[in-house]
Amino acid sequence: MEDIIAWGETEEKSDYDWGTYKYYYYDSNGTSHFIHIGDDIAGTQYDVAHVKWGGSWRMPTSDQIKELIDNVVYWNTYWTTQNGVDGLLVPGPNGGTIFLPAAGARWNDYLENEGEFGYYWSSSLYPYYYEDYASIAYRLDFYHGGAMGRGDDCRIFGLSVRAVCP
Repeated sequence: MEDIIAWGETEEKSDYDWGTYKYYYYDSNGTSHFIHIGDDIAGTQYDVAHVKWGGSWRMPTSDQIKELIDNVVYWNTYWTTQNGVDGLLVPGPNGGTIFLPAAGARWNDYLENEGEFGYYWSSSLYPYYYEDYASIAYRLDFYHGGAMGRGDDCRIFGLSVRAVCP
C-alpha cells in the first residue's frame, strides 16, 4: 500500500481531520487558522519525499504535475495491476512509464476509493486563500477510467505522494 500523508506532514497517522493536522489550530477566540509553512514545500522539512528519501528527492510542484498531464498520450494510458495493486500505467514522452497506485484518500479514519482513484499531493499551495493562510494544495488525480487531471484539496486530507528527483 502507498503511504498516505496530510500536506506538509511527514508521517502517516490513523486519523485525518482538523484536530489531528499539525498546521491547524484554534486561537483563544475560537477562530481557526492554518499555519503557513510555505507556498511551495518542495525540498523542505515539510516535504515527505525529501525527508524520507533525502538527497534531491522531493514532491513534484503543481507545474510538474501539469507537465506530466500535458505530455501523456491519453489513449496510451491504461489501468493495470502490478504486484496486486490497481493503478494507472503512464507512458512518458521518452518511452518510459511510471505506475501510479490507486491508493484512494483518507478522511478521518476512513480510507475511500482505494483501488479506484489515485490522489497525489503536489508541493504547491493553491494560490487563492480561503483563510489567513492557504488551506488548499494542488494534487494530481485519476480514476479507473484512466483520465488524469490537476485538482486541489484541503491540506488536512491524507493523499499519496509520488517523489521526483529532478
